[in-house]
Amino acid sequence: MQIDARHGSADKTSHQVMPLPFGKLVLCLLVAGTIAALIAVLLYPPLNPLALFSMLDWNLIAAAEPLVRQCGSLPLLDKFPSLGWNTVLFCATLPSTDEPLRTDSFVAHTRDTILANLGSVEPNWRWKVSSETPEACSLAYHRQRVLSAWLASAEHSVCLQALARRDTRLISFYFVLSGHIEITDRRTRKTLSISPNHVASARERAGNRMTIQSESSWLAFHIPESALRRSFEDLTGRPYVHEFVLPATCFSQDDVQGLYQTLRQAERDLNSAASKAMPLLAKAYKQLALVKLFSTMPHNLAEAFCQGTSGAAPRQLLKAEAFMRENLTNPVTIEDLAAAARCTPRALQRMFRTYRGGSPMSVLCNYRLAAAHGAIKAGRAGSITELALNLQFSNPGRFSVLYKSAYGLSPSSALRFTRNEGSVEQA
Repeated sequence: MQIDARHGSADKTSHQVMPLPFGKLVLCLLVAGTIAALIAVLLYPPLNPLALFSMLDWNLIAAAEPLVRQCGSLPLLDKFPSLGWNTVLFCATLPSTDEPLRTDSFVAHTRDTILANLGSVEPNWRWKVSSETPEACSLAYHRQRVLSAWLASAEHSVCLQALARRDTRLISFYFVLSGHIEITDRRTRKTLSISPNHVASARERAGNRMTIQSESSWLAFHIPESALRRSFEDLTGRPYVHEFVLPATCFSQDDVQGLYQTLRQAERDLNSAASKAMPLLAKAYKQLALVKLFSTMPHNLAEAFCQGTSGAAPRQLLKAEAFMRENLTNPVTIEDLAAAARCTPRALQRMFRTYRGGSPMSVLCNYRLAAAHGAIKAGRAGSITELALNLQFSNPGRFSVLYKSAYGLSPSSALRFTRNEGSVEQA
């Protein structure tokens, strides 16, 4: 009987499974995803580590936010969750090794090959070719990387329609040489129409629709908003407080033609450059293109770029912004801003929506992120947690997500790069 009792006790104990702590479970999943991604890089020739991390930086940032909120209190996951979770998602969308290698340029002469190639080089768009397309059709496409940005040019006889699959945080500039492009924003329900010899900016947001007329020729410049934001703040020393917008503008005029000519020259030079010279040449052309964009094009930030003002903004709004700049390290509520502006909170919110494209608190957040970026670049940041708390970000994990969304890299990476540059200069 004693033996049976012991065996019964042992059996009961063996069936009791200890639950795995949530933190360890998530960490195991992240490590497994990273290993799977590295194996995929080795087994799939077109991929390489730089391409992998480049895609993770700008294409899947939004997916990390829910995990960071869950894991922000776990010390082991302070700096790893965004990259690990993005890696898991990236592995889930890896193409099969049986698929043909992706190319940056192609010429297609049938409806099926046009769709197959466009789906490969522009995967965020779900492409369609007009059903009235004749059997004899053509599309020539070329793409050229310019660091984190890239140029795409096309000439085609068919009418193209596309639906954006997801938000990519990209800003695209379309120069139409012939034909016509229409882009409808799902959120605002507004349609952007770009006629020949005109350029305009658009965002790749989920649900946006694009129609490109047959017999069209165009050049597109795609750049992550984080890169555009960094360049604007570096050139002006002021925060990027609302979204960049370039309305339809004729680029055949002398004062605004420089950007188009610069991009065309970059396309030619980078296409023929030696591999060793490519990174430096791409960096130079990217900086030159952004300077020309900010200084010569009639975008919504032109006055702020040239004069340090924000146009004909109401006096109350300017007072609220001055109060923000003076209290970056102090707690601030919408009531505090309204009191400083001497208006009601509702009136202040309406003014910010009209003139800044966002709420007062979102603009305050941009000011604080810009202050954090400046502190990191100047070497004044001791630790990321201390910096976040000092600027009134109560959750350092949330701060890291917002910073990476704004500037394209995590604050810990930016701090590490700054320290490495400082050590090199001292040496």
